[in-house]
Amino acid sequence: MGAFWYANYLMSPISDTPSPVTVEIPAGAGASKIGERLQKAGVIRSGLAFTIMARLLGESSDMKSGEYRLPRNLGVVELINQLVQGTNAESQWVTIPEGKTLRQIANLLDEDRLARKDDFLRAAHRSPSVYGLDLPVRRSSVEGYLMPDTYKLPVKTNERKIVARLVSNWKNKVWSPNRALFAKSDLPPDKVVILASMIEREARVPQDRPLISSVIRNRLKKKMKLQIDATILYALGQHKNLVTFKDLKVDSLFNTYKYPGLPPAPICNPGLASIEAALQPARSEYLYYVAKPDGSHIFTRTGQEHAAAVAKARALRQQASAGDTAKQP
Repeated sequence: MGAFWYANYLMSPISDTPSPVTVEIPAGAGASKIGERLQKAGVIRSGLAFTIMARLLGESSDMKSGEYRLPRNLGVVELINQLVQGTNAESQWVTIPEGKTLRQIANLLDEDRLARKDDFLRAAHRSPSVYGLDLPVRRSSVEGYLMPDTYKLPVKTNERKIVARLVSNWKNKVWSPNRALFAKSDLPPDKVVILASMIEREARVPQDRPLISSVIRNRLKKKMKLQIDATILYALGQHKNLVTFKDLKVDSLFNTYKYPGLPPAPICNPGLASIEAALQPARSEYLYYVAKPDGSHIFTRTGQEHAAAVAKARALRQQASAGDTAKQP
């Protein structure tokens, strides 16, 4: 009976009045870390009790990070629910991964209740110059210029300010420190970003980025069609594990199997590593590459070598598939 009373005491509100306290929940913090922060701030009695309850409720990894004004007259369960919903948050941490499209970023922000998807897309379909990026980009879209990063965004802000924040971060982390490299490039800045977006979507291991960059540049020099599967997926507007021959017929300027040269715009928002690879490609004579099961690529110079590499990659995939089947009980 005494143990039950004590457990109930630890879960109950610490105060009869709200008397809100500002608490910072770091990005990526788990239930244990959050419990420590709340106990130290005087919002709950026991960080351990908070952690146990979060795990019992299945919410230990669902609580949103950010800056909160938390009332002290809530029980542990109510506090967990507020953190899961983002209630009383003044700002929230959100991570935008490399390689996401405008629409994917809009969906991510909408899910986190930081922006309305349609309003974000409207704000993003404006020239980068509107957001202070002085580049000769003749497009009404900031696709390619939204910097992948972790951001602390105010909850009560408008979508245009969020777009401005992401573009400003791109300017600070990409454009400003690399202006000399952009100036030396044989491609205009926007085409560098287009190239980087394809590298971002094609590369799976870091060491392949400069080589993929060299393949694309070599094919451009020879006026070969780029034949990049990632551009087909962008044209289709969906992710698929396998691009079919039917997919290759899609009538879009992003179809690099059908139209020569670079696509008309970036196909995602690339990270810094892919932009650096676009600016500084490896020196090679490669014209082809094919992915292996581990995500790395086989690079080749001729059509005959490429055919052999495709056969090798297919055999490796079949071996991997057979191995996975053998492991199943």
